[in-house]
Amino acid sequence: MTRARSAAAVTAAVLVLALCSALTVTVLRARFPVPPASGVRATGAALLQAPWTATLPEPGRKPPAELVRDALGCTPLFQWATASRAVPRGQVTVAYAVGAPASHAVVVRGIRVVKGSRLTVPKGDDVGCAGNYGDERVRVLPEVGDKPVSPVRLSLDAGATGERAVLPVRAGGSAGGMVSVTTSSCTCAWWLELDVEEAGKRITVRVDDGGRPFTLAPSVTTPLATPADEALEGPRPLSRAFGDPRPTRAGVSVAALLLPKEQSWEAESDAPQDPASAVGAEAALSGVGCRRMYASVLKRGGVPAGDHRLQLEISGPARTEGAVLNARVRLESVRGDAGERHRYSCAPAGVDAHEVYERPDINRNLYPDTLHAFGPFPSGSLKYDPDWTPERGVGKSMPLAVNEEFAFSEGAAEGSPGAAGITALIGPEQATFGFTVEVTVILPTGEHAEFTLSDHGKPFLLGPGTAKLSASHQVDLHEARDGPYWR
Repeated sequence: MTRARSAAAVTAAVLVLALCSALTVTVLRARFPVPPASGVRATGAALLQAPWTATLPEPGRKPPAELVRDALGCTPLFQWATASRAVPRGQVTVAYAVGAPASHAVVVRGIRVVKGSRLTVPKGDDVGCAGNYGDERVRVLPEVGDKPVSPVRLSLDAGATGERAVLPVRAGGSAGGMVSVTTSSCTCAWWLELDVEEAGKRITVRVDDGGRPFTLAPSVTTPLATPADEALEGPRPLSRAFGDPRPTRAGVSVAALLLPKEQSWEAESDAPQDPASAVGAEAALSGVGCRRMYASVLKRGGVPAGDHRLQLEISGPARTEGAVLNARVRLESVRGDAGERHRYSCAPAGVDAHEVYERPDINRNLYPDTLHAFGPFPSGSLKYDPDWTPERGVGKSMPLAVNEEFAFSEGAAEGSPGAAGITALIGPEQATFGFTVEVTVILPTGEHAEFTLSDHGKPFLLGPGTAKLSASHQVDLHEARDGPYWR
């Protein structure tokens, strides 16, 4: 049982930002392609930064169901919410770019946030993101020379609304930065103003959202994410209309996330697709093309395929020892025509997208034509017999963790819940499976907390990898037929 990974998640997020420093104002160039012939211009765009929660302006409106799927991550939902004019809650981070005329350089000397008119509190669905966003965040970090620019932090509530700055912009070029704006009391419009020194004079340049103000409202009263959601290693989209936050019982929350191999993915689809068309001009950026193609296939009804990691996070009373975990994977559906579906895969140069994880030996009960879960012993596979068909497993469960003792680590902050987690390998054979995860946590007090985890109300879906569709992969592992594989 591993300990909480919150600190590691924060560290990873910081490292991602540092690594992105070479990608200067990538997102903004589409809106600001060429500096003007004269004068100084600026533009801005909201970024996916932790924490992110937003509320749709219209009552009753909710995001498309295909965007609230764990396998997609957060970027598609963030882009849809931003285009739908969702109002950020509590905090919003904006990247801005400043363009100098071709004839001379300019210098940004100061930046401030300007509070506009008050707005009606938005009444639509709350959406957001939990977990470690990692490289899901929009890859923009402006820079000056070789040094990345730290975000400027401003508040709509504070008396001092601005800061000094030194941001040179060469003639005909552009430079930029980031600003995080917060509020605890104001539902209002706002924009940025830059004090720019041009030809010995000071001018004021406005940064807004394509000609209209940005918006911001105080944080939502009930958070969308549970502590277990926040501890996940990968990003999870959230929507109150799709059942978030998930239930918390006896002070315990649990979350599950299905993640592909770290550098590559496979997927299957009923209809032919052209995922390469989603890459655009960033095909050369390491990993960006693969991630965009993956999201493209899944948004159009595709299903993840191949070996995946099932991450199970548990949050509960900090520093509690002697808790017990029992978890099972329950098979909800089977589709047996995987070999007839369209197959897609992607991996960076030098990485084999079809490489199969090294699996445990025969004593871990590996059978073909079924679904396997390899976590703490004695997890294994659905039982095999000579008359087996994958459809016979529907409604049955296989162990993922049995009487696994663990301790909740110390919370990230004083008084906050602790966390623990396990990671298992989910490996489908020959068929496409839908499954849920049944979890029971027994506290030292004897209290039981029971959960059924799914992909926002629907079973997790996973198809076989291409390597498993060939006849040569049908190895004879029918010997190990003993064990508690069915409930």
